[in-house]
Amino acid sequence: MPILAEEPVSALTCALPTKFWGPILAVFAMPLMIHYMSPLRLARVLAVAIAHAEQAFIEGHTAGLVKGTEAELQHIPQLREEVSIVIEETLRNSLSWRAALRGFLRGRTCTLLRCIREVQRFETYIEILKESNLRTESNLNPRAIFLERRPVGPGYEGDQARRRTA
Repeated sequence: MPILAEEPVSALTCALPTKFWGPILAVFAMPLMIHYMSPLRLARVLAVAIAHAEQAFIEGHTAGLVKGTEAELQHIPQLREEVSIVIEETLRNSLSWRAALRGFLRGRTCTLLRCIREVQRFETYIEILKESNLRTESNLNPRAIFLERRPVGPGYEGDQARRRTA
């Protein structure tokens, strides 16, 4: 036998979706948005992105894809310097919550997102050069079968590591 009468329980369940779930959703959504948009987290993402872009540039340069023109060789140091300045300012602002809030309100998050996008765009450019080079090599020798595995993520070697050891 239920302790509560059925009428108050049904009245409570009817009132919950309109009056209860909105604030509960806001309480859980706001911290997630603040976390994902925090400049300190985005600075770490930017540091990882520039490291991947530099690695792609080095691989492309050693493979002969990046010819070493003045503009291409100057682009990575310019990116590195801009990223370093933005990360340094973000880390300095993170020491004080007032400075962090002021930086957030002044658009530090947008600056970090713009830098992340620029670094990713440069890395994509290098990867496009790699893909076009693979296509050109396969067109030059139609009998050759190019089964090069492309890595899925950072540090992933896939079947290539097993083939080299076998």
